[in-house]
Amino acid sequence: MAGRLAGKRALITGAGGLMGADVARAFADEGADLVLTTRTAAKLGPLAEELRAKGVAVAAVSADFTVEADIDRLADASWNAFGGLDVVLLSSQPAEPNQGELLELDHDTVWEQQQAIAWGPFRLLRSLAPRMIEAGIGASIITVTSSTGFEQPVQGYGAYGIAKGTLWIITRQMAMEWGKYGIRCNAFQPGHVATGDDAQAAAFEAALHGNGWMPRTALQRVGRNAECMGALIYLASDESSYTSGQRLIVNGGRF
Repeated sequence: MAGRLAGKRALITGAGGLMGADVARAFADEGADLVLTTRTAAKLGPLAEELRAKGVAVAAVSADFTVEADIDRLADASWNAFGGLDVVLLSSQPAEPNQGELLELDHDTVWEQQQAIAWGPFRLLRSLAPRMIEAGIGASIITVTSSTGFEQPVQGYGAYGIAKGTLWIITRQMAMEWGKYGIRCNAFQPGHVATGDDAQAAAFEAALHGNGWMPRTALQRVGRNAECMGALIYLASDESSYTSGQRLIVNGGRF
């Protein structure tokens, strides 16, 4: 299969979610063989079969980033599935971000959010990177961050924002330390993206008008999953071979 990712072996976390599943479809359309992971194995079977029908190889592994044994098992299984990895896309999200002001949340709740978003993925990458280095693979690592971790903290989502901010710091540090091995590390930061149907997108837009966020978006609408795929394919492909340590923001011009 010819395509911008032909010959690439990609691990996609969070593939059981709507965004992760669409990323898997886009990568498959570009010719990548895929390792899919999410917490619940049952979510991966139908997607895996759909993607195999496109002519690519697909492996599915369930894993929970708050469980260390799961992370270690995922590292081994994803590496061994196709004899290496060229792309790692960390698109997994907690089932529901822990809500509440910082003084209302107990320490275990804040730590669980960190484990799911930042430290669990980092443990995975610390296991995979030495294998990439030994094999001489100039891999592309892509993390998915959020404006809540940077310029636009959101009331009641402090634990989530702190975890996403941590993930960005980790991404930058990996880029600096692993660049000498040809490993590129970048972050993708989406804005308000509707992951469901037209009705869900309309309800999302109405909510953003109601809380004052929409007037701060230049395009005056929410985005759709399809509008994020080009940026992610760019970061995964050799087209971004001189791009590392960067945050690629796709948010409709939010100010």
